Amino acid sequence: MEKNDKMRKIVFMLLTALTPCLVTAQNNQLEVEIQADIVSKSLWRGQDLGGVSLQPKADISWNGIYLNATGSTGFDASTSEYIDVYVGYRAPFGVNISAGSHWMKGLDQLDRYFYFKSTETGHRFEVNLGYTNKYFSLQAYTTVTGNDFKPDTNKRAYSTYVELNVPFRIGGFDWLATAGFTPMESSGWYEPYENPHSFSKEIYQYYYADGFSCVQAALRVTKNLSINDFGIPVFVELNTNPFSKKAAFVAGFSLKPFQKSCCKKNNK
Repeated sequence: MEKNDKMRKIVFMLLTALTPCLVTAQNNQLEVEIQADIVSKSLWRGQDLGGVSLQPKADISWNGIYLNATGSTGFDASTSEYIDVYVGYRAPFGVNISAGSHWMKGLDQLDRYFYFKSTETGHRFEVNLGYTNKYFSLQAYTTVTGNDFKPDTNKRAYSTYVELNVPFRIGGFDWLATAGFTPMESSGWYEPYENPHSFSKEIYQYYYADGFSCVQAALRVTKNLSINDFGIPVFVELNTNPFSKKAAFVAGFSLKPFQKSCCKKNNK
């Protein structure tokens, strides 16, 4: 069986599992949320993807079934772009499950989005399982197909990322503590490396890390400003990657034009 056929089978099984949720749904309304973030530095699961970026987000849900899309576009050519698209289900008791794609510019030399050859595509298809309550959120993501192989081998890496988020409120501000881990060696890529003290002209950059590691430890503080129908959260964040020994101090704000229900049953 081809790798793409395996991915189709996984997605089909997930959607089949979600079908009973659609059939038994009682509350026929559509929830829509859109948002755009402007950030001083683009970060993704502990990775530094470049400088100032525009990061749009959209979430459409109906009785727990949701379609979520996020992305990032930099203001200069050195900033990496990505697009994340997921379909999943959020249960009333806090459990969520989804499947989707993380596409990153640069993995495919021609930057084709609709190109899926596993050793060349810019896509990594992953599954997500998580749990959220008012005290914390714990999410796990595992790549199941796409461009995800161990260094210098043809073996699939199944790159995995686990993230714990703990929100709290102090002094009238909203705070968020984040810890991100990988339990094992992930995939990666070679990049040009110029060092007068080294004969090597390339360096291997891991997608997450070379084994069990903390790849993100961050603390964000947010103050929400409301102007008419717009909510404008302004935030600063200290973000570190203990594995790569890097740190960044980031600032940004979000634009949220609306967050409302629409399309109720019998509405015209």
